Amino acid sequence: MSTQRIVVILAVLITFIIVLIYREPISAWLRWFSDIDAVIETIRGYGLWGPAILFLLFILQAFLAFIPGQALMIGSGIIYGFAGGFLLTWTSLVIGGQIAFWLSRKFGRPFAEKWIAADVLDRWDKSAAGQGMAFYVIALVMPFVPNDAMCYIAGLGSMSFKRFLLANMLGRGIASLLTATVGANLVEVPAILWVFIVGFVVLGVAGWIFARRMQKNTSTD
Repeated sequence: MSTQRIVVILAVLITFIIVLIYREPISAWLRWFSDIDAVIETIRGYGLWGPAILFLLFILQAFLAFIPGQALMIGSGIIYGFAGGFLLTWTSLVIGGQIAFWLSRKFGRPFAEKWIAADVLDRWDKSAAGQGMAFYVIALVMPFVPNDAMCYIAGLGSMSFKRFLLANMLGRGIASLLTATVGANLVEVPAILWVFIVGFVVLGVAGWIFARRMQKNTSTD
């Protein structure tokens, strides 16, 4: 048996033991993530440390699928207003995406499959083949598209770090702009908010069509 396989087996075994020992706090932690009001209350309770904690959560959600990225994005706007919520969300998501891109580029598909399901990578890797920056900008904005997975897929492809950074900044910027606006104005509903709500609906429909079309194109290849 190779050394690499022994290390993997030991890592899985240690992870299983840790989960078994700490299953109750882990379960409570997962329930906390599913309650956006609890998340907002907790983040506010940390005061000046709140932005740092939220920043870390945004980066981690590029690796941990159970962290509700879009809910946190809206929560960021609720807690810190439009400008603070936008900047915090945008910078942390871009950094998290670039880390995922760099790690998948450096360590390859075996690393990417530790965080993203193999069938998702297969499906979207075929859809992304030969695509340019515009594809990734759209994919990083659209609902119903695995936004975080696209960072890994880009890293496994031929796109340069700088070109993906630009696509990442544009795509995440648009998404952060929308969610920060909704979060900052969730109590009051000015006319501009309705524009963004309609924009969300349009993006949702467009994202569903985009995802279906990409999957259809993949299945016919």
